[in-house]
Amino acid sequence: MTIQRPFKVSTHLKDVIGRDLVTNEFVAIFELVKNSVDAGATLIQLEIDPQSDAIRIVDDGKGMNVDDITEKWLFVAYSAKADGSEDDGTGDYRDKIKSVGGYAGSKGIGRFSCDTLGSSLELFSRSKKTSSTAVGLSVDWEKFELDSKDEFKNVLVDIDEHTDFPSLGAATAPNGTGTVLEISGLRHHWDEANLKKLRAYLAKLIDPFGTTDSVNVVTYLIGSDEHDDELNGPIGNNIADVLRGKTSRIKVTIEKGKVVTELVDRGRRIYKISEPNPYSELDRCDVSGEVFYLNRSAKATFGHRMKVTSVEFGSIFLFLNGFRIFPIGEERDDTFGLNRRKQQGTSRYLGTRDVLGRVDVGAPPKMFREASSRDAGLIEDANSRALFDAILEKMIKRLERYVVGVNWKDKADQGRDTPEGLEGDPAKARILQIVGGLARTKELEILDFDQDILDLADAKEAATEKALSDLISIAERDGDTELLKRIEQTRARIAELEKSEAEARKEASRVAEERAKSDALIVKLEKQSRYLAASQNLDAERIQLLLHQVNIYSGHVASSTTRGLNSAQEAMKMLADADDMDPDDFQDLAGALRTNLRTLMDDFSYIRLENNRLQTISRFAPNIKVDLETSHIQGDIIEYLGEYFAVMLADSGRAPRVHFDSKVETLECEFSPFDLAVVVDNLVDNARKAKALEIWFTAQPSQSKGKLELRVHDDGQGLDIDKIDRDRIFEKHYSGTHNGTGLGLFHVAQVLQEMGGSIRFDPKSDSVRADFIITIPEKAT
Repeated sequence: MTIQRPFKVSTHLKDVIGRDLVTNEFVAIFELVKNSVDAGATLIQLEIDPQSDAIRIVDDGKGMNVDDITEKWLFVAYSAKADGSEDDGTGDYRDKIKSVGGYAGSKGIGRFSCDTLGSSLELFSRSKKTSSTAVGLSVDWEKFELDSKDEFKNVLVDIDEHTDFPSLGAATAPNGTGTVLEISGLRHHWDEANLKKLRAYLAKLIDPFGTTDSVNVVTYLIGSDEHDDELNGPIGNNIADVLRGKTSRIKVTIEKGKVVTELVDRGRRIYKISEPNPYSELDRCDVSGEVFYLNRSAKATFGHRMKVTSVEFGSIFLFLNGFRIFPIGEERDDTFGLNRRKQQGTSRYLGTRDVLGRVDVGAPPKMFREASSRDAGLIEDANSRALFDAILEKMIKRLERYVVGVNWKDKADQGRDTPEGLEGDPAKARILQIVGGLARTKELEILDFDQDILDLADAKEAATEKALSDLISIAERDGDTELLKRIEQTRARIAELEKSEAEARKEASRVAEERAKSDALIVKLEKQSRYLAASQNLDAERIQLLLHQVNIYSGHVASSTTRGLNSAQEAMKMLADADDMDPDDFQDLAGALRTNLRTLMDDFSYIRLENNRLQTISRFAPNIKVDLETSHIQGDIIEYLGEYFAVMLADSGRAPRVHFDSKVETLECEFSPFDLAVVVDNLVDNARKAKALEIWFTAQPSQSKGKLELRVHDDGQGLDIDKIDRDRIFEKHYSGTHNGTGLGLFHVAQVLQEMGGSIRFDPKSDSVRADFIITIPEKAT
């Protein structure tokens, strides 16, 4: 017989979703402020009364009646916002909030933030249904802590009626509907210093740029100087208005299937464009963002106005339905990966210290889910990934392309807060390149652009086909016949120059082509003579084998040398910009140089290793004319292989990594160290060409007495059986690649055959894998 029983909920749940979850007193107050906004408040007053050991939060929202408190506030983890019933009977209060489409909180646990702040709560609320009285609620949180074996439902709270709101210190009680929370028995010390920290915290969480006027948050510290605006009064600033005319910025909106972007540089609109929204995941929400580039002048302005450096203030803040998602935008946060990109090149990318901005998202409930810890950002899913990608690609990178391509090309521009640097032809040419690139972008519409850049039509640096094509696309779109005429005149002058240059290039090309044909014929004859003659005797085959090994290692040295030179050149470019670099960027420069130098050292280390290998091979050169059998030694072949893998093929940090394992402790025999090196090196080189990261050599006893098996396999791309005949892979000059010599595996098979051994595909491996079994006799003849 099945018995059904309900869950029993312990009173300890209060701590789990209260103090254990919201551990920070600033976050706790922020949660309660969010509840006030969700109730439609336009004024939220926060009053700290040290003498009464109390905090009071007063709002003019829609308020609650007895039923609301009983059915919603006291219903743990229930959220009327989440199920859509929050709007019932509330009129049009949400029209006052900019971020329509969702709520600041929707988990139904924010009310337990009261427990984080103090041990007791007195709640007073008045709604339209109880306009003549105020409903009161008293909660003693310590009653829930007496015995965790008690059930949550057995701890009762008091609900009663009052004729009005309680008396307040500095705050003003709501005239109509609203709510007052009085939290006493405070668990944290509150003084002037802590209130200033709270105001700064709320300013960044609620309105870091002073752009919101629909909800006002005011603080009061009872007993302080009422004229001290660092303690008493509205929270906010006007830094955004100051920066808009002094630096480059980009403004982007994503709504109704369109992405509209406007880029402005110190008051001058550079362009405004519209394009289809490529992020289908964002169709149900509205996104708007404004990101500022901070040059040296803008950073100085910010520090002077805000009394804190821009780096300490933060970077790009994310707001969901009007409230900030923490910790995105904090000083050490790199949600968008800007600092990781900047490490790759300080002169090519923007870092968090270079930008400041705000992104607002209006979304329905649960479309974006905030982590329950309240300071871990958004939970990752397809929607959040699309949002972050849109911010990076459509806002940050688009601003970055302009800043790097225009502003950073003019070193003096770092100290300007006015647009005179954009007046010269070089700057106009750079802007034209960016606007022209947008004009060529499929499905992108240019709504407006800076007409002054068209003056570049007569400038020398505009005399290229690419720049003229950009101008033509813009002129044709605007129907500007005068501009088209000027372009045609310029193109005619260029055509004369290009005609003369084309004739000279044609003659040079003819001479070069004839010379190339002659050189190719000579090379072909030399190669035929060398290779055909080499096929006639065994000694020539051995010489060819030695040269093949030398070419392998010299090719590695050449590649590493090229990479090393490129790394050195990149480092010099970075250092060239250091004289005019902002001191804040030196840390990024140092990181980039460290990364660059580590790569350079790795290349030099690899060059040294490959040079040592060439020297080892060259030691056999004097013995080429001598029968190589004379170079055989009597010894432990297992010990030799172990030393060769450990010393000659030690891990250099480059693919493939070579592993050797032996299931045979020792095997005394006569063998050729050189021949074994040829076998191993060729197999490792083939694995490298197959893009293998790892290759394994395993020595084990053979089923045939008196023989050793060496099993070889790697994790490369294997064989393309549509292009490669497995039966011919050991044939001389047969190669599966267009530029291969077909000597590698041929020489492996030849050397093993001379030793009395063999190589074959592993029959237990898949037919597309290049896995081999090598057999070596105890006496390698």
